[in-house]
Amino acid sequence: MPDEASEQGTIRYIRCSSCGTPNPASALTCSRCGKAMEGEAASAPPVSPAPARQVTCPKCRKPLPPNSKFCGFCGATVAPPAPPITKVPAQAAVPTQPIAPVVPPKPPAPVSKPAPPPPPTSGRPGVAKAPTPAPTPRGPQAPAAAPPAAVPPSGGVTQLFPGLHVPKIEASIVELRQDGTTGKITRIVKETAIGRGTCDVSYPDDPLLSPRHASLQIRAGKLMLKDLGSQNGTFTKQRQDTELTPGDVFLTGRELFRFVTQSMDEQPGPSQGTQFIVGAPKLQRGPVTAKLERIQLTGEVIEEFSLDKPEITLGRTKGDLIFQDDPFMSGTHARIVAQPGRFLLQDLKSRNGVYRRIRNEAELRHGDEFFLGEQLFRVEIKTS
Repeated sequence: MPDEASEQGTIRYIRCSSCGTPNPASALTCSRCGKAMEGEAASAPPVSPAPARQVTCPKCRKPLPPNSKFCGFCGATVAPPAPPITKVPAQAAVPTQPIAPVVPPKPPAPVSKPAPPPPPTSGRPGVAKAPTPAPTPRGPQAPAAAPPAAVPPSGGVTQLFPGLHVPKIEASIVELRQDGTTGKITRIVKETAIGRGTCDVSYPDDPLLSPRHASLQIRAGKLMLKDLGSQNGTFTKQRQDTELTPGDVFLTGRELFRFVTQSMDEQPGPSQGTQFIVGAPKLQRGPVTAKLERIQLTGEVIEEFSLDKPEITLGRTKGDLIFQDDPFMSGTHARIVAQPGRFLLQDLKSRNGVYRRIRNEAELRHGDEFFLGEQLFRVEIKTS
């Protein structure tokens, strides 16, 4: 073991001026921090370390320099000394004060500007000179707010219903002549009367027309044809199969027919002042019989035909009712079909069609045809 045993041995130790570590007097640098051991620290007399800072060997109980890892006497491992416990004086409890809310400073009061000096007078006494207006500073102006853009409605948003709008139509009637050509065109602007007398559309040479026979009028977006109580009636061309009601009059070719029905148990008679009992059950009507009456324009019956079959066909060459002398009737012109509780009148694609006499008034559509007296017309309608 070297002779450098302890601070009290034959070897003299000096402390480093930087870190205070004991080093042999012969050492040139500190064994801990590496600083030079010359100068004032080397010439200073040795300072006896405090006993409390020495380390005792746990085996041989010899005092050793601090920070020693091994004993210089017996070679035992030396544990580092525990750091001294420093007592911190307890501080007096300081009462917590509530934090005052921060109040923003008030804005400074506006400084009143001094009144402008009176305008200088002009050269003439008693006349004040008009003040020169100060130029208005033109700084950057904010752009005008743009109107909100229209947002297209999405599929899931229900739009407001603006209400029902009656369509506007333009209607006119065209004369159809027997040779297939067209004649005068009359536009329907107001209620237009047709007749033999003084009317909007007049035919004084037609003996079958009444003085005021019928009228046309646009009402609620529809063209309406009204019979004005004429003697021979007003007829429209049938568009589709229609039901016959008692008293209906229709024309096929030149043949005029009237549809009549009657219940078999119907026995009309005078009531002789007898009143019906209130709440009495109604009698069940028996089977209904129907017939066709071939009539003249005056309504006089020429002959009768019973409709006792499910279907009755009218024509010029084929059918149940044949009229060979009528050149305006097709070979198979029309048919009457019996159905439960009703009878249907069908047009069998005849050349001249089937015309039915209107009761009071009827709606006309584009392409419809109607006649009154000996005048035939076609309807033309444009919807705007």
